[in-house]
Amino acid sequence: MRAGIIGYGLAGRYFHAPNLLGAGFEIAAVCARSLERKGQVHDDFPGAVVVNSVEELVAENLDLVVVASTNDVHATHARMALDAGIPTVVDKPMGRDYYETAEIFDLSESRGVPVTVFFNRLWDSDTLTIKKALSTGELGEVIRYESRFERYRPVLNPGAWRENVDPESGGGLLLDLQTHLVAIALHLFGPAQLSHASIKSVRGGADDDVVLTLKHESGVDSYLAASAVIGSPGPRVRLNTTEGTLIFSQLDKQEDLLRKGYRPIGGEWSDATAVTSEARVIAGEKSFGYPALPGNYAAFYSAVKDALLAGQSMPVTRSQALAVAEILDQARRIG
Repeated sequence: MRAGIIGYGLAGRYFHAPNLLGAGFEIAAVCARSLERKGQVHDDFPGAVVVNSVEELVAENLDLVVVASTNDVHATHARMALDAGIPTVVDKPMGRDYYETAEIFDLSESRGVPVTVFFNRLWDSDTLTIKKALSTGELGEVIRYESRFERYRPVLNPGAWRENVDPESGGGLLLDLQTHLVAIALHLFGPAQLSHASIKSVRGGADDDVVLTLKHESGVDSYLAASAVIGSPGPRVRLNTTEGTLIFSQLDKQEDLLRKGYRPIGGEWSDATAVTSEARVIAGEKSFGYPALPGNYAAFYSAVKDALLAGQSMPVTRSQALAVAEILDQARRIG
């Protein structure tokens, strides 16, 4: 199946292209404007058509369009692909708010053309492992879930648009990393209400320190932190249960491998151990390793392919995407 990518920055080049390949898609066309990006496309995919505009890209004979442009034009580019009758994947966040996200799904439904959003962190090793543990119940009742993306980058990067543009233009960590954290929490523990939000701009640019608390109908509380100004980052995940605490100190290595040019083959990584996070259960003086599952972002695109070929649901549904967008909008209002 032939895929076209709009945008060839970090997301397009390192997250979408290799995982599309891993799921069996052909990278047939890429929309890239700068000479540097065009050169990268030619290096990576010599057989791909490189175009200057979205209009040119959707005129190609494509089975899928991936929107990996900047957040402020996600909705515009998604509409152009859907209007052309091409199934579409939009990088997160799909829209800058609930209404923009809903408009994309409304158009998808009116045109009868599938659309979904790339919540790739649902296929991280820690997320998959917790999902399995919840299904078996072997760790007991969950009391509290803590998930964070914390870094220490005290100086703004003038070349990073996410750090410098306002939220209305799609900048900041609320729309960036908190989108992942909220999506994961809702995926694992079900519907929730936002009970606390703190959104700060410490470095003078876009929001760079964002803490949210969710109260799930299942009884679990989720504490979600995304920050660029934490000098001593905490563990990636702590799942606190009646049987102890399951800890993942670090992300799996998928992003590292993708940035280095490695690609999953045949829908999965050849070395599963390289993309499996280390997990431990600590219960007072007791501590033991916990078997984790390997991460696999290519599984998202395998599910997209199955949806297109067999008419199944896309891997992230309208209700999932809108639930995330609604919480982010609420956070913006009260934080």
